[in-house]
Amino acid sequence: LTENIPKPMVSVLGRPIMEHIVRHLQSNGVDDIVATLHYKPRPIRDHFGDGSEFGVNMHYTLEKQPLGTAGSVKLSEAMLDETFLVIGGDALVDFDFRAFLDFHREKNARVSLCLMRVPDPGEFGVVITDAEGRVQRFLEKPGPSEVFSDTVNTGIYLIEPEVLSEIPIEGAFDFAGDLFPKLMEQDTSIYGYVAEGYWGDIGSIAQLRQSNWDMLDGKVNLPVSGNRIQDGVWIGENTEIAPDAVINGPCWLGDGVLVRSGARIGPYAMLGDGVEIDRNATISRSVVMRNSFVGELADLRNCIVASRDIIEAECEIGAEAVIGSECRLGPRVVVNSGVLIWPNKEIDSGSVISENLVWESVSRPTIFGSRGVSGLANLHVTPEFAAMIGKAFGATLKRGQRVAVSRDSHPFSRLIKRALVSGLLAVGIHVDDLEETTAPITRFVAGYGHDCSGSVHIRVSELHSEVATIELFNAGGLPLTRPARRKVEAAFHRADFPKVSMHHVGELRYPGRVTERYIDHIVEYLDLAAISHHFKQLIYFTSDESTERVMNEILKKQDVSHMRISTRWQGEESIRQIADIARLNNAIGMVLLPGSERLLLVDEDGETIAADRTKDLVTAAFIRSALPDEPVFLSANAPAYLLDDAKQQHRKVETLRVEPAAMLEQATKLAGETDRWLEFRHPYLGFDAMVAGLYLLSHLGREGISLRDFDRKLPISHRRQMSFACPWDAMGRVMRSLAMLKEADTDASPEGLRLQHENGSILVLPSADHPELLVTVETSESKAVTELVEFASRTLQRIIG
Repeated sequence: LTENIPKPMVSVLGRPIMEHIVRHLQSNGVDDIVATLHYKPRPIRDHFGDGSEFGVNMHYTLEKQPLGTAGSVKLSEAMLDETFLVIGGDALVDFDFRAFLDFHREKNARVSLCLMRVPDPGEFGVVITDAEGRVQRFLEKPGPSEVFSDTVNTGIYLIEPEVLSEIPIEGAFDFAGDLFPKLMEQDTSIYGYVAEGYWGDIGSIAQLRQSNWDMLDGKVNLPVSGNRIQDGVWIGENTEIAPDAVINGPCWLGDGVLVRSGARIGPYAMLGDGVEIDRNATISRSVVMRNSFVGELADLRNCIVASRDIIEAECEIGAEAVIGSECRLGPRVVVNSGVLIWPNKEIDSGSVISENLVWESVSRPTIFGSRGVSGLANLHVTPEFAAMIGKAFGATLKRGQRVAVSRDSHPFSRLIKRALVSGLLAVGIHVDDLEETTAPITRFVAGYGHDCSGSVHIRVSELHSEVATIELFNAGGLPLTRPARRKVEAAFHRADFPKVSMHHVGELRYPGRVTERYIDHIVEYLDLAAISHHFKQLIYFTSDESTERVMNEILKKQDVSHMRISTRWQGEESIRQIADIARLNNAIGMVLLPGSERLLLVDEDGETIAADRTKDLVTAAFIRSALPDEPVFLSANAPAYLLDDAKQQHRKVETLRVEPAAMLEQATKLAGETDRWLEFRHPYLGFDAMVAGLYLLSHLGREGISLRDFDRKLPISHRRQMSFACPWDAMGRVMRSLAMLKEADTDASPEGLRLQHENGSILVLPSADHPELLVTVETSESKAVTELVEFASRTLQRIIG
């Protein structure tokens, strides 16, 4: 906790320890304060300034080398011309200092020690006084056999200015170990005042945690900031708590805290200013410091999370664990009890941290996932981060080249796009701002008939509303290949960006007819007339305005009767509404899922066809309607019946890798040169939901078959998809061990590994996004799925360990 800040700046109920002290001193009549600084002095200076905000005059001295407790005060000698109080900057105390001063003056003491009775004096300086209060004996931190009193030195003193002359100018010199024994030898009057109240010497994690709880319990007579809304519960200004969140006192929530639906806070929880707690997270007996984020379903128990941390979904942090500042824990990270994680560490999803993490992060080897760069919006993916990505991408291009940039409709995507565009322009890259559109249209613009060296699409994830994604594409509209991603990543980590003068920054322009060219291409190369001839009506849903405009324009051009369902996307509820309308109208329903890359269909009976099955239907339609010499592309995890169907149709089959960038790169190379965008960006590969749906319907129209019958004539693949946590550094070992099994068929897949079982097959792929293995089990018999799943689970758990 004190790796980046001095200990007095560690917070208790949202305020630095030293601020509690300064405010309490001011309330006791202290006007002038000198802070003796050494370790990381700037945070203290920046926070307190001249002291006017706290009603005092603040002064500072700086130890260039440690001078001891007394030696540091000696530096302030010129400012100390009357009785002065000495107090450590890490003590939480509510003593009556006026009464202490009265005692000091009454005894006419040169030095008065503020004492306190404690049950375990072994960690403190023990003091014995006579009946008048004069100090007779003291010993610093005695052993068990040396304890002679339960009255200890709190490190708080009242001292007369002339005593400073006894402190040498150079060298380390302490009050208790050097000055006081010297004064006692001189028979100087040193008195001990036994104070009443609370004193917490915050020298350990346990004491820091306890001090927070003691303040919540009212054991410390110091003001608690915020508004008390019920017994033991304080909340700050502009704090929002969902109606169904549960707040169990005692607990304290600072200013600007956000607690989302279903979260459970307390008892004994401290949430600093600007903390955000996501849905269904649990925080109990824990301190979460300012501007940190705790993700959905995370569970924090009796731990401390420092400032500006990101704790993602389903993390578990055990008792007495401490997460240093500016750490990022990916989804499903487990931090075992008592583990200490030093600041600025990144821990990737699924990791189990059982030992202190001091030097290295535990993170995936790349910032790129399978679909670009993703992270929690405004926590990981920030404007600063986006500008760096823009600069890094631009650094891999030549100055003066052009990049097309687009976004979805979310306001946060607009913010990130502007930051990324600024990064591109700053390194001399010209930008075509496509404004709000879809990733398929952006790829078309970059890859067909446009002078671009790359493109970028920014969107909020369709899988999680709090995740933002930045997708980077090359000049052909394809996701960046691994070598290209490594170049971007190297520039990003080294901040190795071109230095461009102000006269050579990039130019921003807004090209016209972007959507129109995309529509013209679809109308030219898809047999849309077959749809209008065969289907009476088409019902469709999209939450994306640009997709709606394109769909309406295309269907109007082809005189296809259509109905758009106007509603906000609500998952299963939206699908049920569309299914009801499709059944009533005996019509087909197209549901373009958010992002416009995944599609699900509703047949004429109102039966929903899931996205994976829809993709298979589109593939089957292509197999049946492709040109004789045209290859059929199947991904390594495609169902076996599609391969059988292609062979029956005498099609040449090319098996592709599953990872999107590699899949599209491989398909493009195998397809060869073409003037048609749609010919080698096959919609059945799953990267343009609208075109995929229209392609399938045009095939059904030519064949004169209903969607219901087409779906029922195709075999059903009995598949189950699973994931198994596997550390990044264990991936190679695990895959090698799998390859040595008798069931392994190393030639059956272009990536990963396939295990052949008597009842089916098991495809194992290392994930590009998380430290886990993705497993697809497939069998022709539904009753064999469970057996295959159990076999895969036993095998992988044994090998992963």
